[in-house]
Amino acid sequence: MDIRHGRRNAPRRRGRVRFVLEGVEGLAVLAATLCTWPLSKRWLKNWGSSPAERGRAWPGDRYVAVEHDTRTRAIDIAAPAGAVWPWIVQFGLDRAGFYSYELLERLAGIPVTNLESIEPSMQSVAVGDEVRLHPKAPGIPVAHLEPGRSICFGESDAAGSAASRPDPARSWSIYLEPAAARSCRLLVRGCIEPLREPSWRKRLSLAFDGPLDFVMEQRMLRTIKRLAESRSPDEAGQS
Repeated sequence: MDIRHGRRNAPRRRGRVRFVLEGVEGLAVLAATLCTWPLSKRWLKNWGSSPAERGRAWPGDRYVAVEHDTRTRAIDIAAPAGAVWPWIVQFGLDRAGFYSYELLERLAGIPVTNLESIEPSMQSVAVGDEVRLHPKAPGIPVAHLEPGRSICFGESDAAGSAASRPDPARSWSIYLEPAAARSCRLLVRGCIEPLREPSWRKRLSLAFDGPLDFVMEQRMLRTIKRLAESRSPDEAGQS
């Protein structure tokens, strides 16, 4: 916590110019992704990840049924995992935001402000807590937490009754893997079960989910990378 003249600094938000430029980029990336998705989805669904990372069994995988589709996206960060984790743990609506295209988030009806500072008041999260993604949708529960390494969202009882589970059921997880000295891999992995009761509405929604997830997740990964790498060594050591 930075204190100056006895008062805590206000949370740092992205400036108006960055908001506009990133918004224009987001609209362009979204348009290009939608147009090319039938050809590019095989690569974009696993953007930045290695075959070993895609084939590995991750903690969040167990929160969906054995049969599921996965997407694994990753990025290298030139900062230790301990310097990246504080950005991850404060993720969510009414928290630090989603680190993605704020303009697109607002167009989707999400009144979010993505912070560019680590907030001590947002560093606490526990299994069972719910993190909200949209003001009109229920929160997603934290099913698994390993501080400094991973946070997984999903229904903790993958074998629960079908009536009590979303259709399709999903899990979504963020992982940090230490790499070389003072660097790490940041991964986002999503798992989704087949539809139990297919309908044209659900199929249409899933058809758009793929490209939208790529657009927002790649920007989230790149933003967290920028924020973590821009901190000074002294600041990183205080995380």
